[in-house]
Parts: sequence; structure tokens; C-alpha cells
Amino acid sequence: MKQTIPVFFSVNDGYAPYLAVALSSIKENSSKDYNYRIHILSDDISDENRLKLSRFNSPEFALEFIPLSDRLRELDPNGTLSRHSFAAFSSLTIYFRIFIAKLFPQYDKGIYLDSDIVVPGDISLLWKEKMGDNLIGAVADYSIQHIAPFMRYIDEYDGVDHRNYINSGVLLLNMKRLREVDIAGKFLYLMNTYGLQTVAPDQDYLNVLCWGSIHYLDPNWDAMPSERISVFDNPQIIHFNLSSKPWLNESVPYSDLFWHYAKRSGFYATIRRRWRAFISDTSAMERYQSDIADLVRLADRLTRAKLSFKSLSASRKGLRLCS
Repeated sequence: MKQTIPVFFSVNDGYAPYLAVALSSIKENSSKDYNYRIHILSDDISDENRLKLSRFNSPEFALEFIPLSDRLRELDPNGTLSRHSFAAFSSLTIYFRIFIAKLFPQYDKGIYLDSDIVVPGDISLLWKEKMGDNLIGAVADYSIQHIAPFMRYIDEYDGVDHRNYINSGVLLLNMKRLREVDIAGKFLYLMNTYGLQTVAPDQDYLNVLCWGSIHYLDPNWDAMPSERISVFDNPQIIHFNLSSKPWLNESVPYSDLFWHYAKRSGFYATIRRRWRAFISDTSAMERYQSDIADLVRLADRLTRAKLSFKSLSASRKGLRLCS
């Protein structure tokens, strides 16, 4: 019997077309020696988009749509989480990866992926990566290494070394160990007790909580093309991070691969229509870049905050899961 590899996505309806591109590439390039179970966590995927995504469904590549809020409610039956912890933060879907291990106890290992990716490599090779007792496997986020306010924020607010701060868009999860250390419980405690503001909500928490127990993957498993770093020797997963997205700018490296799989996604016309609308709006990219500039300013402000992950770590034992 073939082993099953669980893969998790968390998306909203607007990102369904890009999820389809990711699924197209995974299905085409993954080893046939395994079965794949694709867990799609969302509260709002329309019936139409669900039907279109289901074109990828097969016995060897099974899709499961799961209402995210229902699953999170299982962790929080009294509603404390929804009333307090997430009220001032963005979509619940951002935080889902922190709860994967607890919500899916049938798995000891899993893969989480953002949906703004294409996978020209064989994802089963990522699954087979040996990570020992480390909690997660991920790639150091080199996309922020040239942005001084972000680097200071990571060092002084998160209290971790910015050179080894990981990107959470591609995660190899040691789900057995994550349950043993109760990452979900520790996260909920920190959120409910302190509610610290963050620049990259789930990513900051994962870095802080898992620091010292991270298996660093080869950068080709989370290749983030940008103006500064555009070419990778052997990209296995291409992650169109931040504004480096082919549906915003076709000059982004590896756009040709994205459009190759977009044509096989069932959403090609929708994605091209969105691209045309974006490029015809002369202020659209300015607004997008303005949002990123706002994050840079937030990082600069939080660096000077008195209460931070770094200060909590210095004053309280056990902030990090590996402590």
C-alpha cells in the first residue's frame, strides 16, 4: 500500500485560482509512488470554485475541503479565541498552520504550503527530508535580508537572529513533536495574555516559539525570486512572495513557469483577466508597494516597543518551545 503524504493549504475564495496553479504543478511533478491528501482549509470558497478545484481530485490525489472556523472552534468551544485573540488581527487563515498538528492528530508529519507557489520539483522529496527531533523544517527568509527595518525588528522585537529567521510559506511539520510541546496551547497563551502586535503574524510566532528547533531546508525548497535574487540552481518550489507575483508583474523571474501551470489550472481566463485589470490600473502597484511600506514603518515602530517577544523571553522562562 502506498504511503499518504498530507499537504495543507489555507486560502480564501480570492486565492482559489492561484491554489489551482499550485495544485496543477504538484500533481504533474510529484512521484507516483505516493498518494497525496490535499487539505484545503477555507470558510468562503464558492461552490463554483470548489467544483473547478475538484478537477484535480483523484484516488491518488484526494482533495478535502474543510471549514476553517469550525475546526478552530474545536480548540476554543467557549469562543474566547474569536472574541479576543484574533479580533485586531487579519484573517484567521493566516494562523492556521500553527494549529495543524493539533487539528490533525492522525498525522505525525505534514507539509504546509502557501498558495502563491508553483512546484516544478517532486514534493515527496521534501516529505522524505530527515529533520530529526526538530519541530519544523523551513528556509531562512533571505527576502528580508536587505531591508534594514525588518532586520532590526527581527533582532530586537522577535529576539531571534534575522539571518536565520524563517519564511513560513513552505513548512515541513514534525506534527508529532509539535503536539508534544503543545505549540497551539503556547500560542494561545501568548495571544490571550499579551496580544503582541506583529509584522508577520504567524511567521513571527513560529520563529519565536520554534527557535533552536528548526531544520533549515535548502533554499531551493522555498525559492523566492526578487529583483535582488532572481536565479536558483534547481528550484523545487518557487514562492512568489510579497509583490513578486506573475499576476502583478510578468517580468518576475519564473513567470513562464507560473503561466505554464496556469493554463492547466482551469482558471487561466480568470487569472489573465485579473492581470489585465491590474496592469491597466496605473496606481495599483503603487498601492501594493504602499502596503509593504506600511509594514516597514510598523517594523520600525515596534522595534522601539517596551513589550516584545525579546523582552518576554528575557523575563519569562519557557517562552520558546525548545527551552
